[in-house]
Order: sequence, then C-alpha cells, then structure tokens
Amino acid sequence: MDTGLSHPPLATSRSRAARREAALRAECAATAALNVLGQKWVLRIVRALGDRTQRFCELQDALGGANSATLSQRLKLLEDEGLIERHAISAVPPWVEYSLTPKGSDLRGAINGIDRWAERWAARQ
Repeated sequence: MDTGLSHPPLATSRSRAARREAALRAECAATAALNVLGQKWVLRIVRALGDRTQRFCELQDALGGANSATLSQRLKLLEDEGLIERHAISAVPPWVEYSLTPKGSDLRGAINGIDRWAERWAARQ
C-alpha cells in the first residue's frame, strides 16, 4: 500500500556535487527562515496568535509594549510570508483581526518545541 511518502535515495547514490547542492539548498531555507523568525516580536506574535484571533490593540496588549509601527511592520511581514491572515471587518467602526494560517500554526508547534527545550535545558545554567 502506497502511503504517498517516498524514501529519499541514499546519499551514496548521488554525486558529491548533488549532495553539496542539496545541503546548500537546505542551509539557504533555514537561513531564510531564521532571517524572518529572528526579527523582534515575530516569535511572540506567532505565539500570541496561536491562542485566538486578535485585533491589533489586543495583540499589542498581549505583547506588552510593542511599538505600533514595529508591530504593523511585523504583521505585514508575517502576512507576506503566509504565516498570518488579516481579516478586515466592515462594521462601524471598522476593525482588523489577525489569525494564524495553517503554515503559521505549524510554526507555532515548532516554537512550542523550542519552548519545551528551553524550559528543560536553558534554565539549568
């Protein structure tokens, strides 16, 4: 029965150049992700939005002091990266809500794993 998952070929079946190219692609992907995730407030925004959909001011309060301009920039970045969704509500007065996309929820799971690791090991310094 095919589960849809295929096993990658063994490293010995590829040339050294192909292995180097694959390693570089993986490194570039990790570097690109860390360039986004390493920006101030990004991890905290993803963590806060994992709890529920929030308005801008609610999110700002949850973060405890994020500058409005910086928070706006980070939300736009996360939206461009496909990690959050922005929902404009046409009411009086109008407002905007933010929530995680499936990609953002997956990232939040990874952040939770880092949190568990940090609680276990970083506190032992």
